[in-house]
Amino acid sequence: MDIFFIEHRDPIFGLVVLFAIILMVAILNYAWGVFRGKDEKRRLEKFIQKFEASNALSKEHKDMLSKLDVDAQSLCMLGSTFAKNGDFEKAIAVYVIALEKVQNKHEKELVLTELGQAYFKAGFLQNSMEVFLKSVELSPRNAIALRHLTMIDEKLKRYDDALDTLVALSELGIDVSANEAYIKALKILDDKALSPQEKVEQILEMKDEFKLLKRMCMQLYIRQDINLNNLNEFANLEDVIDLVYAQENAINLKDENYKALFKAKGVINERCDINGFELNVLKSLNDAGFNGAGLSFNYVCKHCKNSFPMHFYRCPMCHELGSVKILPHITEVANENSMPF
Repeated sequence: MDIFFIEHRDPIFGLVVLFAIILMVAILNYAWGVFRGKDEKRRLEKFIQKFEASNALSKEHKDMLSKLDVDAQSLCMLGSTFAKNGDFEKAIAVYVIALEKVQNKHEKELVLTELGQAYFKAGFLQNSMEVFLKSVELSPRNAIALRHLTMIDEKLKRYDDALDTLVALSELGIDVSANEAYIKALKILDDKALSPQEKVEQILEMKDEFKLLKRMCMQLYIRQDINLNNLNEFANLEDVIDLVYAQENAINLKDENYKALFKAKGVINERCDINGFELNVLKSLNDAGFNGAGLSFNYVCKHCKNSFPMHFYRCPMCHELGSVKILPHITEVANENSMPF
């Protein structure tokens, strides 16, 4: 019987079997690649259909952009131009067309990231989240998408999800300590089971990670109508000058900068050095008996240089955390007796 199995001991037969196995694996891999490509294309088409309802571009313009020999990267540049001008609907429509023209994984990730940012800036947080999740599915190391997912969860008060995403960012070598402290502080402030004093104690444990946490504690006391002198730690005056200026009674007089502000306001008469043009002008006017001057404030992002009328912890434009700079200005105090009712 061994005569029928002699070929199994032939080395040439072994090579033939080996090459046959390699060929079979290659064919199966190719077939799987084709199937996966078609399946990915179907899923992408289904995904795109969710966002094709926009009428920002006419049918003629959509057809023109779809049929023209324009690659996805060029369409991204067009979409970026619309987005910079604030025309987010047109930008989104262009990015959706670009998705239909992507040629590879890198282009798809680029378009999805741009589309997600356009939805985020336009305020469509759910759509933005779906797009960024799709982008992260393609590339788990997409730091832009992960950062925006963190901010979306932050806005939606899904703080645990935001903290989980920060873990992924930290694994990319990005310092997320300030963001982590800020989101944990928001979570603490949102916890109705904690008293104001407990919230302040827990938040101040993270003060070294994000210096504006001290301002958050001061704001909490002000909202709860708790005497600020009960605070154990105060923020630097430059970070809270607008809050402190609004106080009728002096606080934290052991700090020379706080003392100078209340001296300039005329609340205290103690001798102290006053630094800063605005405070010196305010003091001089008060000393001269002119009580019609005061301070107003605007808020500038140190990162993107945009100016805003209200304080922010995260810049509304560039989304940089802790980049606010408070600028005081001498202004005329409104006379309520002369206001029309």
